[in-house]
Amino acid sequence: MSIDKPTTGIFGDLTNNADQRFRGQILDVLEAINATEEFIDGMDLTSFSNDQKTIYAVERSIGIIGAVSKRLPITFINQHPEISWRNLIGVGERLIYGYFEIDIGKLWHITQSDIPKLKTLLNKLLADPQ
Repeated sequence: MSIDKPTTGIFGDLTNNADQRFRGQILDVLEAINATEEFIDGMDLTSFSNDQKTIYAVERSIGIIGAVSKRLPITFINQHPEISWRNLIGVGERLIYGYFEIDIGKLWHITQSDIPKLKTLLNKLLADPQ
């Protein structure tokens, strides 16, 4: 379930710490997205709502996505308003820090709407960082 993290060539000079960190963040988010997709494969909202183990797994993955997204460069976030960054980061923080429970319907919506858009964006960026 992990993504290979090569050390050369995607964002120019990978000796640049900022480039390395940004690329690593993208790969971390993609790994959490892939895990989320595996967790919910073949499910609908009803089956998801009745599977506490999967709910916990998805909460953890979305928490990771939110936590990493919060540390992405603001210029990158501003360039991609098609992603509900505020929603992802906010839900991620609530899940990680346990502020309160998240509505299962909202969690499911994130897996069906926000996650696929984010995956497409990040995969395009990895394929063509320009």
